Amino acid sequence: KYEKAIADLEQFVLTPEKRGNYKAKYYCKNKENLKYFSTLFAHFDAKDISYVRRNRLLGTFRLICHATNLDLKLCGREEINKIVAFMHKQYPSMKSKIDFIKDIKCLWRILFQELDEKGRPDETITPYAIRHLSAKFDKSKEKLRGDRLSLEEFQKIIAFFEDDPRTQAFLMMIFDSFGRPQEILYTTVKDYEFYDNYALAWISEHGKEGTGNLMCIDSFPYVQKL
Repeated sequence: KYEKAIADLEQFVLTPEKRGNYKAKYYCKNKENLKYFSTLFAHFDAKDISYVRRNRLLGTFRLICHATNLDLKLCGREEINKIVAFMHKQYPSMKSKIDFIKDIKCLWRILFQELDEKGRPDETITPYAIRHLSAKFDKSKEKLRGDRLSLEEFQKIIAFFEDDPRTQAFLMMIFDSFGRPQEILYTTVKDYEFYDNYALAWISEHGKEGTGNLMCIDSFPYVQKL
């Protein structure tokens, strides 16, 4: 996905209809902003960040390029606020909104660095144009996701796999530990520590936030059948 984004960069100035991608939502409204993508690509390579992180930052940057007609270096606080207001209409979940604010700050520190007291670019200083943005939102607007299973629904799924204890164990681990399927699938026997009424599992690779994460699993008979 990341390599395709690089290969199709020049097409990003075209509307989705003109480039034949009717599923796409955004396009770059000012072609001058395409030059900033090259800066981002070079930064990603230098930092060797994960492709998951690269794609998420590119997704945020695509929205930003669609939300304004200005060259991004000319965007002051008023234009930044318009971009953020546009984001609120596109991202319904609170998590997405918070991530966007974090991402736009990260992007501006990469692309439009402030100068330190000696006149040198300093990536650690938050640029003035986005310094007022905060990732704190009104807690009263948070909502539970609508795709949560009830306990009764989950028990029916477990019962459906009564002849397959491995699948039952896998599902129980996901349900009880909040582990991601990819993280759990890449664990090995040595990653588990079993106790009387719970177990610990170390996520040693393919973790979203890096290695060394720890999952705690409550006592379920299915887990013991791994």
